[in-house]
Formats: sequence, structure tokens, C-alpha cells
Amino acid sequence: MTTGPDFIHAQLQIAGIKLVSGLPDDWLVPLMARIDRDPHIVQVRVARESEAVGVCAGAFFGGAPACALMGIAGLLASAHEFALFNNAHQVPLFILSSLRGTIEDPRTYQVAQGLVGLPYLDSLQIPHMTIDRIDDLELIQAAYRRSRLVKRPMACFLTKRVLFHGLAENSGE
Repeated sequence: MTTGPDFIHAQLQIAGIKLVSGLPDDWLVPLMARIDRDPHIVQVRVARESEAVGVCAGAFFGGAPACALMGIAGLLASAHEFALFNNAHQVPLFILSSLRGTIEDPRTYQVAQGLVGLPYLDSLQIPHMTIDRIDDLELIQAAYRRSRLVKRPMACFLTKRVLFHGLAENSGE
């Protein structure tokens, strides 16, 4: 059976992504493991999500299509980088993020991030979308192209339903 991480990885390939940088959120671990098996995509793990923003900015200047991969908490921690690299200097940044703190998230400590995450991005004028169905994953390509076109960040949130499609029943808990 093709899993959510397989489908997401395929969309990254179609979009031409050559570099992924991020910090593993427990919901993103299966996707990162899938990307690790691809010899055509370099994956750079970082200690802080803001470093992934910098790695992706460097990839942009070097001509490599890139994707930052992080949980919603990482987005909340990266405001300075969004303001400096992306908004002030018009460096595009494509972000795939787990959408935590929702009704499908059993972790209490994620609730606050879920409550403030999307309004936070709105306040920074960072466009975002949520992909909640496997059939909508082709929007990843459009979101990546949009980020490059407008030279701004674009965040694509992936729900637990998409990230764990086809994986064990209790995955992500």
C-alpha cells in the first residue's frame, strides 16, 4: 500500500525539490525517513527550525529547489528569519509543516500551538494552506511554484490523516 509519506515524497519529486531541511516533529518522522531513502534529495537535519530557514535560503541562492520541513512550533519560533530573509529580502521559502493542536492531536502541549499558529502566520502575511486529503497532495507543487513566483514564504500544512495515511493505526500518538 502506498503511504502518506510516499505520496508526499512523490509530490516533492515532481516539484523538483533537491534539498529538504528540517527538525523532526514526531508526526514528520515517517516522511523524513521516506525522504532519506531518496538519493536525489539531500536532507539536512537541523537543531532549530530557524536554521532550516537559513539552509533553504542558501539553497535558493545556490539554485537548488528546497523545502523546509517542520512542525507548527518551528514556524512559531522562526519569526525573525521570516522577517529578515523572506519578507525583507524576498527570498522564497516553501514550508511543509505538520498541523498540530487540532482535534486529531492527542498531545495537550500542542493545543496552544494549534490555537495561535495560523493567526500568527496571517499576522506575518505568510500565505498558507492545509492539505487534509491524499487526493489534494498535488497542491504541493502549486504551493512551491507560488512561493517562487511571489518570492515569499508559503506554508503547506499536512494533517495527521495525510501524514499517517496507510501507516499503523496508532501512529502519531
